[in-house]
Amino acid sequence: MSKLRAFLRTGGFIGWSAGNLAAYEAHRLLLSEEARPALLARYRDRFTHGVLRLFGVELLMRGSLDLDRGALVVANHQSALDIGVMLSLSRGVLVSRHDVADWPLLGRMAKHGSTIFVDRDDRRSGASALREVRRRVKEGRVVVAFPEGGTFPGDSVHEFHPGTFAAVRSLGALVIPVGLAYSPAVHYGKESFTEHMSNVAAREKTRIAVHVGDPLPDASDARAAAVAARAEVERLVHRGRTELRATER
Repeated sequence: MSKLRAFLRTGGFIGWSAGNLAAYEAHRLLLSEEARPALLARYRDRFTHGVLRLFGVELLMRGSLDLDRGALVVANHQSALDIGVMLSLSRGVLVSRHDVADWPLLGRMAKHGSTIFVDRDDRRSGASALREVRRRVKEGRVVVAFPEGGTFPGDSVHEFHPGTFAAVRSLGALVIPVGLAYSPAVHYGKESFTEHMSNVAAREKTRIAVHVGDPLPDASDARAAAVAARAEVERLVHRGRTELRATER
């Protein structure tokens, strides 16, 4: 049954992605530049909420990411589903690894969403990405980042890279921590994106506790800000885990 579920959901994901991309690009051609951001927001909301439903995701939400000013939202990273969860809640601009830009369907969709791509092994790419983060936040956009720099299993949050925090230093922008806890637990390690999503698709459902924290105090030192944000995100993850366990009894 789980193999059939994975097959059907994976096929549904491909079809849903292709259909939404084609519809958006066709609709986009009919509108002026001024009208296109609102169109993108509608299609992205439709796409992300559809993906979460398709994969049997149940969100336990605490707090809100309904922001009306420039902000940096930082979260722990365990699964590719994190991306859909965060985008469905914030309508933010995502910071993503550079190779996603070349993926079929998803790469094209990410480009339409003004995703900031970064190659963490290339210093010039990193510097360019941080300039883009700063520019977007100054423009009043919400930027969503996973400062661990990769995906990790379990509820322990790994060290946050300070670069993203340096990018928004002195802007007076909100820095919002978010903790994500999964039940059953997930791990996106050395397997491919396709293998990971197939494993998630095989489950009957995936419950995700999403805990949004209060804005963090403004810090002039990026490393100190990264340390404080990591500690707060880990605290929120543990709160989410406690909630998941309580609802499973």
